[in-house]
Amino acid sequence: MYRFLLQPRWLVFHVIVLVAVPVCAALGLWQFHRYGEHKRSGDGGEKVSVAPAVPLAELLPPGGRVEGGDRGRSVTVTGSYDPAHQLVVPGRRHDGRTGSYVVTPLLVAGAPAVVVNRGWVEGATVPAPPAGTVTVTGRLEWSEAEHTSDVDRATDLKPGQLSMISTPELVNVLPYPLTDGFVALTAQTPAADSAALVPMPRAKASGGGGISGRAWQNLGYTAQWFVFAGAAVFVWWRVVRREADERAEEQEAKLLAELGVET
Repeated sequence: MYRFLLQPRWLVFHVIVLVAVPVCAALGLWQFHRYGEHKRSGDGGEKVSVAPAVPLAELLPPGGRVEGGDRGRSVTVTGSYDPAHQLVVPGRRHDGRTGSYVVTPLLVAGAPAVVVNRGWVEGATVPAPPAGTVTVTGRLEWSEAEHTSDVDRATDLKPGQLSMISTPELVNVLPYPLTDGFVALTAQTPAADSAALVPMPRAKASGGGGISGRAWQNLGYTAQWFVFAGAAVFVWWRVVRREADERAEEQEAKLLAELGVET
């Protein structure tokens, strides 16, 4: 009855369904993973560490990654700024105004360089970093990414501009290894004349229990891809069943005709 399923055109149909189902399931799992990352970002948005500042190397040894519990911790690190590789991140809002974050690598003796967000500035004039050795105190942050931050990627970048404060992107721009994440500067010694720079604010958790709109969007896409996988199986079953029923009716009619029975 079901021998027709071994015909070439049906074999092609089976292969299409067999490919479509795992692909849809994989895309669904990928979207669910992105939902988890985005939810984690929202859950940690308003957590403010009250622990005293600790040396960055204690939280983040070379090759280490910023963990969720370390995000927002106050850290200190000593080194010298590299003004030759200073970058700005345009299109950032502060109190209803648009400006840029000033990102300057801090060269640390015997360790990877540290990305420091020195603060927000309005206009094209960017204060130069202090020369010589400085001790930076700041807040440890994750690298920005579209799927874990409520940040829109800047476009139409000019030389010296960066779309996001992202270590994976900066390693392709800077000529030395980098520590994961970045430090949002809150103070430095010796103090610099940088009154024009406004410290980066803490990330705010969104409504809905800390789950942002993008996280809900990822969750919706997760359901959508699994629905597609289920629909592919249902369509396969429905088409096969209909074909089998039609063939059974044809065989029954043929048999009745051979027996001389009118239908």
